[in-house]
Formats: sequence, C-alpha cells, structure tokens
Amino acid sequence: MATQRKQSAGAKALTGSDEAKRKAAVFLEAIAGLRTTQSASDELGIAMVRYYVLETRMLQAMIDALEPKARGRKRSLDLELTQLRDDNKRLERETMRLQALYRVTQRAVGVRDDKSQRKAKGQKKTRRVRRQSRGERILKDLRPDASTAQPSSATVPGDPQPGEQGGV
Repeated sequence: MATQRKQSAGAKALTGSDEAKRKAAVFLEAIAGLRTTQSASDELGIAMVRYYVLETRMLQAMIDALEPKARGRKRSLDLELTQLRDDNKRLERETMRLQALYRVTQRAVGVRDDKSQRKAKGQKKTRRVRRQSRGERILKDLRPDASTAQPSSATVPGDPQPGEQGGV
C-alpha cells in the first residue's frame, strides 16, 4: 500500500514572512475583541485611518478567497486566439474544397458557368478600358490633335513637301 502525504492545514501551513504573520495576528486579535483597535494600531505603529484601510483590505481578501471558483480549465485569450485562427484556416480549406466540388458538379451535370450564361443570353461582355500612360495623358492635354498626329510625318511650315518644287 502506497503511503499518502498529508497536507498540513491550519496556521502552520500558512506562508509569508514572520512580520506579515505577526501583523495578521494583531488584526485578528482586534477583530475578535481581544484588543482595541487603538492598541492594535499602536502595536503596528500606524495611524488609526491606516489601520482601518488595512483591516478592510484583509477582510476583502478573506471574502475573495471564500468566493466559489469556476470549475474546469480556464481559457486563456492566447489559447482562444490560436484556436480561432486554426478554425479559420480549416474553414477556408473547406470552402475551397466545396467550391472545387461545385465546379466539378456543374461540369458533370452540364450547367453553364456565369460567363457562358452571359454569352448564351446575348449579353455583351463588359468592355475593358485601356488605361493611358501618364505621357499619353499629358500629350493629349497639351495637343488636342495629338491622337491623330503622326510623329514621323511631322512637317515644318514653309518647308517644301515631297513632290513639290521649292522655288524662290
């Protein structure tokens, strides 16, 4: 039979410095009525106002220790965040898988996709507008006739044109 360790209980099981234990004993004596609050504050070397502040903190700590604790494992925010990220990745993979199955099923059944349906209904394809380069926009603003002008066939006024006779 295995020997079991007995856990200490009572005043001997309390941890903390000897000074803190002595102060706790003075407070308990005052609360129990074994000494007056004035003699307790004198013993501790503190003012009466400070004595009542410390007594209130001690009683609040005692009440907090006696509150019922939640059962089970406590969830930390980091663990919950990690689990939510994992769930998000899993759901994204599942969505991609279902989309692929949807496309395969459409092809197998013979259902047309959106582009094919648009062509079948006679709807026009949306026209893509070619973006102009910055230089083209500036040129268009500077010379309104630049779109029709041919840079290689530019002529200087007063110069003879090919096939013309230049006479003076």
